[in-house]
Amino acid sequence: MRYVVDLLARYQSAFGFVGGVVAGELEGLANAGIFKAGMLLNDARWKAAKLLNGTPGYDAELYPLPDWSWAQMTLKHEGTKLAFDFSGLKGGSEGVFAPPPLMRFRRTKNITITVVDGGDEAEIVENFGTNSWDIDFNGLIVDMDEHGYPGEKLKQLRQFFEINDVIDVACPLLLDMGIQSIYFKEQSYEPVEGFPDTVKYSLVAKSIKPAVFSLIQ
Repeated sequence: MRYVVDLLARYQSAFGFVGGVVAGELEGLANAGIFKAGMLLNDARWKAAKLLNGTPGYDAELYPLPDWSWAQMTLKHEGTKLAFDFSGLKGGSEGVFAPPPLMRFRRTKNITITVVDGGDEAEIVENFGTNSWDIDFNGLIVDMDEHGYPGEKLKQLRQFFEINDVIDVACPLLLDMGIQSIYFKEQSYEPVEGFPDTVKYSLVAKSIKPAVFSLIQ
């Protein structure tokens, strides 16, 4: 059995707002139906205008629906994989954590500064280095099919967090940040008020790159 799930209301209840990718994709799905209805309306208006004066009396501009595939993400570790994409919104959410999480990136530089006595701005910067990314993932786990408590998916995500190893990540947005591997630091879960089929999750991760050594002979 499949139910219609109002994700907009769930995001508003969980996060207090609906932002960016989620709002855009849901708006796009809604607009697909509105677009079809609009085409029928425009066709009727066009025919009516042609009957009255022989030529159409209006212009119509068409805009393509946005492509949010850059936010879709897959986490992999050995034989285990978690997929976060929008396919669950369009039919068939088996094995999919839909939609992708909201992401936040923070990064600092590792700078060595030597302070010199006297004078304004009396300091010497001796070394620059870039630290790894801090990444926040915030999203919803929703039972899109049975409309019940999403215990199985919550268990999968919790077990994935417990992997004490580097996680391979495939996501256009993360790739643009230079991130291909991460490891998890924190996790939290809480029910969403008014929606027994929904659990809010938050994950904190850091990016990681393979260590590179130079052999000096």
